[in-house]
Formats: sequence, structure tokens, C-alpha cells
Amino acid sequence: MSTPYGMPPTPPTGAPPLPPVKSRTPLYIALACGCVLVLLLVLGGAGLGFYLLGQDGGEEPTSPPSSIVDPPPSEDPSDDPTDDPSSPTSEAPTEIETDQPVDKPTEGPSADATSPSDEIFTLTVSKPEEGTTLELGGETKTPENDKFIGVAVTIENSSSTSIGLDTDRFRLYDDSGTEINIRYGAFSTSGPEIPAGEEAEAQLYADVPEDTVLAEISYTDEVGTGGQEFRVPVGG
Repeated sequence: MSTPYGMPPTPPTGAPPLPPVKSRTPLYIALACGCVLVLLLVLGGAGLGFYLLGQDGGEEPTSPPSSIVDPPPSEDPSDDPTDDPSSPTSEAPTEIETDQPVDKPTEGPSADATSPSDEIFTLTVSKPEEGTTLELGGETKTPENDKFIGVAVTIENSSSTSIGLDTDRFRLYDDSGTEINIRYGAFSTSGPEIPAGEEAEAQLYADVPEDTVLAEISYTDEVGTGGQEFRVPVGG
């Protein structure tokens, strides 16, 4: 049996029906939803980035930075000196013999070398030095009054005989002419004399009140000065 023109052919009797045509609409919808989700993620990430940048650029702290301030210097001590520098004590000075004296008061003479006779000896006095502690003979000394005041004396023996070098040969005087007791003495010789043609040094220290000023030192020796006191100014 023939099929009229324009009509689909009639399937043969007993043949299975044609499969239905599949629709692609769900696929398009899924793709559209995926695109929208990606766009939302991109917009959300950009918004979060702008928010974080805005937080970093916020206002700076208004409190001033902290600083360390040194404490003001303490006031001068109000304690008055208890010992009178004008009255030498009966305590014998401590003598220390050393090849290398410790804590030399200062280097260099305070004035030109002085001698009663260039044929006997030459005496040089350093500038005085002050301090509240004294390193002597490997020990740290502290004053009973307010401070230590010290001076170095260098003696060159130009004579043909030995001359003396011990604490009893020296005296210290303040600016009023009052004798100051010598508390410690250190000497560069191994004995109480300077051999002929040699040089030695004596370091002399006194324990004095704060306002004491050392002005003069004297040296006395039977050979070097003929037993007479030879006085030399210090400082300057």
C-alpha cells in the first residue's frame, strides 16, 4: 500500500515504535546555573578583597609612643664629713712595695722637675687625683671619710750614695698649709732606699673629707736634703 505524498510513511505492521526525541533543556539549565555560581564566587572574592584592603588602611593608633626617660640625678649627699683633715691620725700608713704600682694618680709631672741640687736628686710631682675607691695591692680600699686623694712622686737619685724612699720621708699639705695624714703608700723599689744612679716612684694616698684640696708635698732625707724638709707644690 503506497503512502500519499507529504505524509510520513506508515510503519509496517508489527514493527516497534520509534524512540521519543530527547530534550536538551535540562542540560542548558544546568550550564546556566553553573555560570551564575562561578560569577557569584568571583564577585564574592572581589568584595572580600576590597573589605580587607579597607581594614588595612584604617586609622592609625592615636596613643603616643612610649619612651624611656632617665631618672633625674640624685641630690648631693647631706651627710657632713665626720673626720677633721687638719688633725693627722695616729694610725701608721700602709706601705706596699711593687714593681708596677697600681692606680697611678696621673701621668706626667704637674711642673718642671725640682731638686735642691741637681748633683743629688731630681723630684717630680704629678697632678693629684681623687676617688671614692682605691685599687691597691690587689685590694679595693674604701675611705673612712669622703674620698681618697693621691699623688705620684718620682725621684731620680743622681748622687753616688743611696737616698731614702718610704712613707716617713713624705708629708702632704692642704691649701691652708695644714698637714694631711698619709693613709697608704706604694713604692716601686724593693726596699726603703733608692740606689745611686737609679729612679723610683712613690704613690701617696690620703683619706680626707670632700672639700680637702691637696696643695703641697714635702720630702726629707739625711743625704738628699741634708735632713731639711724640701717642699714642692702639686697641681697646675
